[in-house]
Amino acid sequence: MLFDFDKSNVPAPEKSKIDDVVTFMKQNPTAEIALEGHADPRGTDQYNMKLSDRRVKTVRQALEAAGVAAKRIRIGAQGDRLRNCSDDTEPCFQKNRRVEVFVRKVE
Repeated sequence: MLFDFDKSNVPAPEKSKIDDVVTFMKQNPTAEIALEGHADPRGTDQYNMKLSDRRVKTVRQALEAAGVAAKRIRIGAQGDRLRNCSDDTEPCFQKNRRVEVFVRKVE
């Protein structure tokens, strides 16, 4: 899920991705997910960690509100440490403002 600059709310065009994750989790009751929040490099390290934490918590809350059990969701904030792109352009910054979803199937 991609985020707007300096925002932690899920933009309307990205909300369908929440629905996709919810659908997957309902269809795969033994799956667990890890959410990682990220920021672009335009803030301080401390600010970017807090922003990426707010982003990942927003996504977790949306998933829980849609019925995904909290015990099936792990979260982490990365700030701007793990960039998808390193150019100083808006399209690159956009790729770095994200929450990634990682799936683990538990047997």
